[in-house]
Order: sequence, then structure tokens, then C-alpha cells
Amino acid sequence: MTIRQQSKEEEQSPILSHRGLTIMLFLMCVIPVGTIFLLWNYMPQVHEGQLEANVIAVGLPETEFYQGDYKKRPEVESGSIIVQNKSNVDWTHLNIQVNGHYSIYDIEKIPAGGEKEYLLSKFLNRTGARFSLRYNELARVRIYARRPTKDRATYAQTFDTYGDYSPKFFPVIILLLTFLVLLTLASLMFRRMWLASEKESAQMASQV
Repeated sequence: MTIRQQSKEEEQSPILSHRGLTIMLFLMCVIPVGTIFLLWNYMPQVHEGQLEANVIAVGLPETEFYQGDYKKRPEVESGSIIVQNKSNVDWTHLNIQVNGHYSIYDIEKIPAGGEKEYLLSKFLNRTGARFSLRYNELARVRIYARRPTKDRATYAQTFDTYGDYSPKFFPVIILLLTFLVLLTLASLMFRRMWLASEKESAQMASQV
């Protein structure tokens, strides 16, 4: 059996063992997650100012309207919300969201003590679809606005509905458990690769 002689450069180059590779890959997976977890727990919470506001819904269908099949419901032409500025400062750069998915932007200000009406049919989601009272109840409204102090403030209001439209948050614990399972599977895979490589190296050494 012919054994190839290593060059001087190959002899001087650093060699990473399979065990070292496994440890390095494990640390590459653990360190970012640990860093994010530490930042999540030790970073101060972001303070968000609160707007003094009120939202009035106008022209909404009755609750019984949503009890039947949505295909048989008639179109709802009306429907709007009136945003009232209850503070003594003007609001600018408004971002108004409906049900968490539909929004509208308004660069015109709402003066202190003033109000403004917005048609619900003007609200769009990210795909460009318009909010329709035929298919969706008005469940919640959130307002973001800039005050003269240049800070952003918000206001949220919910409405009574026939269905359950409460926001769904994917539990963080499920994400962590999923990552742990994937990390365990990756560790087992690397271990099997390392054992197979060690066995192959031992066989080659016995043949020599």
C-alpha cells in the first residue's frame, strides 16, 4: 500500500479534529441563542407614550349580522371610525391599524381637541386587500401618532364582537423547545458522524 508523504505546508497547517468540529458547531448554535436570551432579560423595556384618545365606530352591522354564513351576507357600504384627540397637543404622522392587519397612514394632523373620520373600506393589509365589514367584525383599533415633542405615542381600543378576535401570540416557550429539539438532533447527527469517522480512521490505521 502506497502512503502519500505530506508536504511541509500540510504538516504545519492546523488540524481540527472531529471532536473539535462538533464542539465548535455546538457553540455556534448555543452562543447566539444564549446572547439573545440574556439581552431579552436584561435590556430595559422600551417606553411607549400613551395618547389621550377615543375611537367611535359608526355604521357597523348588528351582531346578528355575523351569525350567518358569510357567503350569504350582503355588502356593507357604510362603516367608519371617528378618531378623537382628547389631548391638548396636535398629532401628526398617524398610523391607524384595524384588527392588527389593516392600516392607513395619514400625514395630515389631528389638532388638539379635534377629531377625524376614516372609512373602514380605505384600510388595506399588506397584500392590498381592503377591510370589509361583510367578512370582518371591527374588533380592535390601534393608533400611532407623533406629538410635538417628536416622540411616538399609541392608543388601543377594543370593541364587542360576536366571534373571538383576540390576538394570538405564538408562545416563546414553543420556539425554545423546537430549537432544543433541533439542537439535540444536530448533536446526535454530529456524534454519529464523529464515531463513524473514528471507526474509519482506526480501520485505516490497522491496515497500514
